[in-house]
Amino acid sequence: MKRIVRQGMLALAALVLLNSNVAIAQDSEITDKDLYNFALVVQVVEQMKAEVGPAIQGLIEEQEGFDGKRYNELKGAGDNEAKLKELGANEFEIKFMGLLVKEQEEKIDAIKDALNTLVKGMIGVQKYKTIKSTLSVDPDLKAKYEEVLNRIAPVGADA
Repeated sequence: MKRIVRQGMLALAALVLLNSNVAIAQDSEITDKDLYNFALVVQVVEQMKAEVGPAIQGLIEEQEGFDGKRYNELKGAGDNEAKLKELGANEFEIKFMGLLVKEQEEKIDAIKDALNTLVKGMIGVQKYKTIKSTLSVDPDLKAKYEEVLNRIAPVGADA
């Protein structure tokens, strides 16, 4: 009797496990639409990231008494006042570097917010994570993704 109950429990466990694996496989299936939406999200985020540098450069160019060369000398210190002083920054440069770092952080936070909103609205967080991790291990999916990405690349992307 115990043997029958044990075999029945094993069969039930196997059935539950099999059904849950099928459900997981269905949830993690990556459709062409999912891949297309993932590529769109990546493209938008990359375009936003590409605008951060020129925006900071524009602020530097507008600021009298501060140039790109001096920024490059100081940027490793960020807005750390002690490190900036070690690099010979004066009070104006310390304040301006603080403003530049703050502006850059605000833009990066905006990109993160946009990414989260796009992912939730277009793909779903779990699907996004699945696609992102699968791309690094599945050469067929990566080739398909590259094809989609090339189709939706913005005009002038090579410029």
